[in-house]
Amino acid sequence: MQIIVADDHPVVLMGIRALFKSHGDGFQVIGEANTGSELLSLLSTQSCDLLITDFSMPDSRGSSDGLPLLKRLQRHHPDLPVIVLTMVHNQTLIRGMLACGVRGVVNKAELTKELLLAVQAVSNGRTYLSERIRADAANSPQGSIEDPTSAAGANVLSTREAEIVRLYARGLTITQIAEQVHRSVKTVSQQKNDAMRKLGLVSNSQLYEYAKAYGLLS
Repeated sequence: MQIIVADDHPVVLMGIRALFKSHGDGFQVIGEANTGSELLSLLSTQSCDLLITDFSMPDSRGSSDGLPLLKRLQRHHPDLPVIVLTMVHNQTLIRGMLACGVRGVVNKAELTKELLLAVQAVSNGRTYLSERIRADAANSPQGSIEDPTSAAGANVLSTREAEIVRLYARGLTITQIAEQVHRSVKTVSQQKNDAMRKLGLVSNSQLYEYAKAYGLLS
């Protein structure tokens, strides 16, 4: 199996290479990327059987990461199986990843334990969700992938609102977010305000604390 791996942390890339190398010749990492733009450029010239990518790979040029990157991958490489590595455990964003055609989501903290299981599942046509994500889903009222705040009676954010909150909490301005998600500044500002209203938040610092507490940051 020929695999391309994308992550902005060299230690993670090294760990993945070592993991596959320790499990025989059936896996071959044929390409690596550190940003979303590098990944898209690599895929334009190099085909593979599986893509393993970090969810959040910001760079100085503001190239797409997160859901915008996954949507571009789905649009340009619809038949390519994708496994996402992330520290995000917010179920609204997980649901957004799956809607973008992602076949597996692996918690970075459990990478060594779960990545090979995910690869095996995806190779056999199944979807793989990390143990942490499955546990969160099982404990939610509906038993499905949804925002965990619903269990506390809060209004559920839409996938787009959750992504706006994630990017804003990561330090991007409204203008930078608008450029990245290809929406108008007015629309992004409205979605941020709508998210804060739903959550009962009145300051940007509270919004950051929410993002941190509910797994919106990677």
